[in-house]
This record gives sequence, C-alpha cells and structure tokens, in this order.
Amino acid sequence: MKRFRVLPKVRSCNALLLGLSKSGGRHRSMRFLEEMVGAGVSPSVFTYNIVIDYMCKEGELDTARMLFGQMKEIGLTPDIVTYNSLIDGYGKVGLLDEVLFLFEEMKNVACEPDVIIYNALINCFCKFQRMPQAFEFFREMRNKGLKPSVVTYSTLINAFCKEGMMEKGIKFLVDMRRLGLLPNEFTCTSLIDANYKAGNLTEAMKLADEMLQANIDLNIVTYTTIIDGLCEAERTKEAEEIFRAMLKAGLTPNVQIYTALAHGYMKVKKMEHALNLMKEMKERSIKPNLLLYGTIIWGLCNQDKIEKTKFVMGEMKKSGLSPNYSHGFLF
Repeated sequence: MKRFRVLPKVRSCNALLLGLSKSGGRHRSMRFLEEMVGAGVSPSVFTYNIVIDYMCKEGELDTARMLFGQMKEIGLTPDIVTYNSLIDGYGKVGLLDEVLFLFEEMKNVACEPDVIIYNALINCFCKFQRMPQAFEFFREMRNKGLKPSVVTYSTLINAFCKEGMMEKGIKFLVDMRRLGLLPNEFTCTSLIDANYKAGNLTEAMKLADEMLQANIDLNIVTYTTIIDGLCEAERTKEAEEIFRAMLKAGLTPNVQIYTALAHGYMKVKKMEHALNLMKEMKERSIKPNLLLYGTIIWGLCNQDKIEKTKFVMGEMKKSGLSPNYSHGFLF
C-alpha cells in the first residue's frame, strides 16, 4: 500500500477489507489491516468492527480481543456493533463470564445495549442452560422500554421446550401474540417438537395447521419434526401424507426425514416400505447414513429377517460405511 502515490481513503480500504472478510481471507484481512496502519491510513471504528466481527465468527477470540484493545489504544471508542460481535463470539463458546464482563463494560462507557445485544445475551445463556440469567436479561430489557423481537421470544420458547417447560413456553407464545408478534417457523417447530415428545400429538398437529393458516412456510426442519413425531406414535399413514405435502411444497427430503419414516415403518412392521425408502433415496441421489442403515437393520433383526439383513449390510458396506457392532449386528 505504501507504493501508492496517493493513499486510498479509509472508506475504500473498509470496502476492500469487508470483501476480504466475506471471502474467508482471515490472514489476508489481518495483513491488510496492518498494511493500512503501516501506510499511514487511520482505521476507523468501522474498520475494526469488520475484522473483529469476522474473527469472532471464525472463533479467533484471542485475535478479536487483541484488536479490541488495539482500537482503544489508538483512541477509538468501541460502539454497540463492536460489543455485539464480542458478546456473540464469546457467548457461542460458553465463555459467559467474559460475556458478562463485556456487557458491564459497555454500560460503564455509556454504550446503551439494544435489542440485538439482549438477544445475543439471552441466546448464549439459554444455550448453556443458564435460564434464570437469560430470563433476567429479558426482564431487564422490558424494564428499559425495549420491545422484545420475534428472535427474543423464539429463543426463550425454544429453550423452555428443550427443558421440558412446555407451560412456560406456551405462556411466552401467548405474550408474543399479545404484542402483535407472529411466531416464525423456528418458534413453531420448537413447540411442535416439544408437544410430540410430551405425547400431545393433537396439539402438535394443531400448531402445524396454525402455521399453514398464518402463511408461515414449513421448512425442512419443521416437516422432519412432524414426520418424526407421527412415526414415533406409529401414525405412519399421516406421516406419509405430510411427506407428500412436503414434496408438493417443492422441498427436497433429506436423510433425517427418510430415517424417521424408516423408524416408523419398522415400529409397525412394514419392512417392505422401509426397504423401498432406500430405493427411493437412491433414485433421488440421497446417500443413506449409518443411522438409517442401523434403523432398518434393527427392525429386520427384530423380525428375524436374516437374509434381508445381510443384504442391507452388504449395501451399507458398498457405500463405504462400517457396521456398528456395538448394537449386536454381527453376521
């Protein structure tokens, strides 16, 4: 950069730096920043935010923290974007003490947290089963007059569902709707999955219908959740109907959906249906994984279908997968 007769402006450098970061050039991004400083181009807060955010997303937290200190040393004041990147980065790997330290620091320097910051805090504390603290952040943001977003509610509802706290999740869904916020596919999928696991099949299907009536597109995860729940309850005909509806909606089935269907067929002893799934997967160029093979082998073994079991194991070996002998499939 020193070779330029006229140094580029910092805005132009930021654009190049952003491009390097988006293309995955971790080392190139750092080298470019060093060249900027060495050539006498003064980086801005935005410059550092680009690199800090990228480093946090890449898990390079030590580098991100070093840059955070460096920007303060040259007289730049970190803004809400800087803190959000760091809080999100440390939160994703469970370094929650560091998250709290950064949160307190930003408040001490009069950098007021917004909904995005609180969402990042709630997300990481939910992720690592620190629900009381996550709920405290929720209360704090409400007390400050900040309106929780769909992301805020979805994160908490998902966490409550995973902890088996269905009633709490439903209360948050009601509160969410009261505020005029429409649940998204992530919110509904969490509740559908929790209802299936609790044996509330009718309520789960009701939620799925509500999603469709509200013009919320069911994604592949939602369909997988519904099909898996129906198959677990041995309601394979309904699962087949949902599967056909998914195909009609233009979605491509994945190996998880086929595994759920295979498990359902095995539970109701429809062995040929399960074996036909493997043929269908081959036609769609979807490669079965070890779990799907294991599911079918388990079902065939329980029905003493030894020859068919050997055939499936042969297919599994041809695909480059090794049998899992810990399940007793030894022939």
